[in-house]
Amino acid sequence: MHRNPTRRMEVLKHDLRRAVGGPHMLAFIPLFTLGAYWAAGVNALIAVAIIFPLMLAAMRQMGAEHFSGERDGLTGLMLREGLIDWLEWRMVKASRTNSHPSVVMISIDGLDALEERFGRMMRTTVLQEAADRLNGFVRQDDVVARIGDGFAVGLANVREPETENLLQLSRRMQAIFDDPVSEGPTRTYITISLGVTADSHVKNLTAANLVAAAQRASELAALSGSGSIRVYSEGLSSKAVQNRDAARDLTTALETGEIYAWFQPQVKTRGGGVTGFEALARWETPERGLVSPASFLPDIEKAGLSQRLSEVMLKQALLALNAWDAAGFDVPTVSVNFSNDDLRNPRLPDYVRWELDRHNLSPGRLVIEVLESVVAESSEDVISRTLQSLSQIGCLIDLDDFGTGFTCLMNVHRFNVNRIKLDRCLVRHVDKEDQPLKMVSALLAFAENLDIEVLAEGVETTEEVECLAELGCDLMQGYVAARPMPLGDTLNWLESRTELPHPQQPVVRMAHGG
Repeated sequence: MHRNPTRRMEVLKHDLRRAVGGPHMLAFIPLFTLGAYWAAGVNALIAVAIIFPLMLAAMRQMGAEHFSGERDGLTGLMLREGLIDWLEWRMVKASRTNSHPSVVMISIDGLDALEERFGRMMRTTVLQEAADRLNGFVRQDDVVARIGDGFAVGLANVREPETENLLQLSRRMQAIFDDPVSEGPTRTYITISLGVTADSHVKNLTAANLVAAAQRASELAALSGSGSIRVYSEGLSSKAVQNRDAARDLTTALETGEIYAWFQPQVKTRGGGVTGFEALARWETPERGLVSPASFLPDIEKAGLSQRLSEVMLKQALLALNAWDAAGFDVPTVSVNFSNDDLRNPRLPDYVRWELDRHNLSPGRLVIEVLESVVAESSEDVISRTLQSLSQIGCLIDLDDFGTGFTCLMNVHRFNVNRIKLDRCLVRHVDKEDQPLKMVSALLAFAENLDIEVLAEGVETTEEVECLAELGCDLMQGYVAARPMPLGDTLNWLESRTELPHPQQPVVRMAHGG
C-alpha cells in the first residue's frame, strides 16, 4: 500500500471535496437560500438556488476526474491506470476505515462474432450501451473503467462475507443486460462473464495486483462459457492456467487459419458417384504438425469456441462448393457439423442464409449435421425451432452418429431430419456378423417408411460396401472411398477418381439364426 505523504495529501484533498461536494450538502440548500434572501433579497435567493447545485455537480465531477488520467475515447471512462490510481487511494482509506475495495472485471461474450455478423457499428453500440448501463448501476463511491475490450468496476467497499456479496452483486450486474441492444433496426441480446476479487483474496496486495487478479478470474470465466462468474483465489490451479493458455492458442489458430476444413467424400454404394463432401476440422501447427481432432475438439468446447469454429467451417465449406463449381465438378452438397450451442442461437438461420447469399449458393446445397445425442437429449424448443427454420429456408438436416443415442421417432419428425447417418459401430462387420446385419436392415426399413435417406459412416472394406448396397443402403462415407483431405487435394481426387472396386469374392452372410 502507498502510505507516502503525497498520497496522504491526495486523500485529504479528496476527502475535503467529498465533505463539501457530497450529496449530503443538498440538505443545506434551504438554509443557504433563506440566508441569501434574508441578507440580500430575491436576486440573491435565485442566484444561490441555481448556482449552488451546479457547483456541487462540478465538484463531484472534478473528484471523479482526479483519478482518471487519460479517458477512453469511445465511452469516456477511465482506463487501467486511472483505475489503479483510484484503487491505491481506496486502499489508503481502507487502512483507517476498515473497508474492502474490490474489482469486478467484465467481458462481453462473443463480441468479435457479434461484429462479424452485424458490423462494426453494432460493436460500437454494444460497448457504449454497456458503459451506460454499468455507470447507471454502480454506487456513488464506485467507478467504471474501460479495460481492453471489456470493463472493470471498482467497488469502494464490499461488506463481509465478501465472496458471497460479490457473487450476489455480479448476478445483479448480469441482470442489467437482460434487455436487448438496438442498432438501427437490428436488436441483439448480449451476456457478460465476470471475474471478481476482493482485497482479502490477493496475497501480495497492491492495486495493480488486484486488477490483475480480477482479470485472471475473468479469463477463466470466459473459458467456462457465456454468462460465467469466477472468483479469484491464490489457489487457482495450474490446470486452469493451462486451459486458459490452450484457449488462447485455439483462438489464435482459428483467426490465423491454422484450424481449417478438410473434406471427406460421400458416395453412392453402387457405382461410387459423388453425392457430397463433409467438412471436418483439422488443426495444423508449425511445431506439432497435424493435431488429432480428438485432442483439440474437446478443448474447443471447453473454451466456449464452438460457435466460432462452426462459423469458420461454414465459410470454408461454402468456399469449397464455389471452388468445385468453378472447376466444373458436380458436387451436389457439403455437410457442416453444428453443436447444440450453435443450435440454441435463434439467429443461426439468418446467419446461414446470409452466408449462402454471400456465396451465391442455394440453401439445398448445405447439409446441417446434428449429433443424434443432441436430438435425443434435447427437450429445448429453441433447438427445434432453429432446425425447423433451417429446414424451411431449404437446408437439409442430417442426424449424425445414428445408433449411438436413443432418439424417439417423434424427434426424427420434430427436427425435420432428411437423412440419418449410421454410426460405424453399426456398420462394422455388417458383412460378417448377424447382429449388425439385423440392426442395419431394421433401420433401413424404418427410414424407408419415413421417406428418409440413409448414409453409412465409417465404411472401410469393399465387402461392407457390397453388403450395404444389397441391403438397400444407397449412400456411404469412409476410408474405402477416401480419407479426409484438404480442399486442393479434393480437386485432384475428383479429377482422377474411378468407380469403387468390387469385391473379389461374393459376400457370404450368416443366416438370421446365427
